[in-house]
Amino acid sequence: MPARPQHVHLLSMHTSPLAQPGVGDAGGMNVYVAHLSRELAGAGIPVTVWTARRTGNEPDHVNVAEGLDVRHVALPGTRPGAVGKNDLRHHIDAFAEAVVAAAGGAEGQLVHAHYWLSGLAGLQVAEGLGAPLVTSLHTTAHVKNLRASVGEDPEPDFRIDGEHQVVEGSDAVVVNTATEARQMVELYGARPEQLRVITPGIDPTVHHPPMPDPRDAAATDLAQGAEGAEPVDPRPVEVLMAARLQPLKGPGLLVEAIRLLVREGLPVHATIIGNGDPDYLGRLRSRVSQYGLESRIRFVHAQPAGELAARMGAADIVAVPSSSETFGLVALEAQGCATPVVASRIDGLTEAVLDGTTGVLVADRTPEAWARALGGLVRDPALRRRLGRAAAERAGAMTWATTADRTAELYAEVLTRH
Repeated sequence: MPARPQHVHLLSMHTSPLAQPGVGDAGGMNVYVAHLSRELAGAGIPVTVWTARRTGNEPDHVNVAEGLDVRHVALPGTRPGAVGKNDLRHHIDAFAEAVVAAAGGAEGQLVHAHYWLSGLAGLQVAEGLGAPLVTSLHTTAHVKNLRASVGEDPEPDFRIDGEHQVVEGSDAVVVNTATEARQMVELYGARPEQLRVITPGIDPTVHHPPMPDPRDAAATDLAQGAEGAEPVDPRPVEVLMAARLQPLKGPGLLVEAIRLLVREGLPVHATIIGNGDPDYLGRLRSRVSQYGLESRIRFVHAQPAGELAARMGAADIVAVPSSSETFGLVALEAQGCATPVVASRIDGLTEAVLDGTTGVLVADRTPEAWARALGGLVRDPALRRRLGRAAAERAGAMTWATTADRTAELYAEVLTRH
């Protein structure tokens, strides 16, 4: 039987798993690292998560649970809050040296790097510890550039070069979907045998259908209506979006689509949850004001997982209008809450959302296409409930425990080959 690792070092250099998703650089990757590390530790595999100290307020060491520690690494010569994400590349050597010095040289260690910055550090850490390297890139520059819309800054060449180095030097690369696996082969020259598809999951104790579900009332009212009547929900229909607010995530596209739906006289409201660059948020808010939609579209700061899940469960539709998503974890979390998802037909979202079964995929990133897709669900509460029930059934079978089990199996195989 392949040996389990004696200790796993998860590298998450640019963002801490303890950070609030939706704030700063924290997003789906934070959720991934936090849940994966907790599940691995719960299965008896000791885990240390290493991350750079960014604000200066982070403690050196946090014992999260039995067998799970988070360590914040100080970067020499930096001021708190002064190092941007891409600038961290200048501190990779110092970060890696600190991890190697603190980790020691015990047998059976394994390094799992998350994101390209951590991957470059991981190459050095793995060499210093004599350990194998597993990498999860989460997003890639090539794909983001291919999918970029007007106004989105391209990813820099140094990131592309770094990702190529990481893929070439990793013993295994974890990808979320078969789509991502093909992209890694075609765009980065990854070897097929180097790749392992492991889908993310949800926490079913957090993301589950609300009980009782107030949205059932709409379907009940519809069933009791006049035969042949158009299925119109008497309540305002709530569309929710949750993301780090930046052009890539498409909040502006959602605003334009809601504007068209309001023009049609549909009773639709939208809540956009997340933090972002103040200038960008200011422009979004100004557009909403210019359109006279202040009573229809509201902005809410990033929310803790439990509160966000409650809001997802209360919403009628969750929108994911991104131009690029390796998977789109928020889409799976929404489905766990029995909420149908309308998402862009791109990359991992085509596997996170089953078109016509758990939600609707939109091929064109235009306000008109998005208004048509959203409008179809706004007008039909029975369809929303049918999609929502199927979504909850599918997502409920995709848990972080399963993700961790499959990841541990990969670790054992990599250690055996090393």
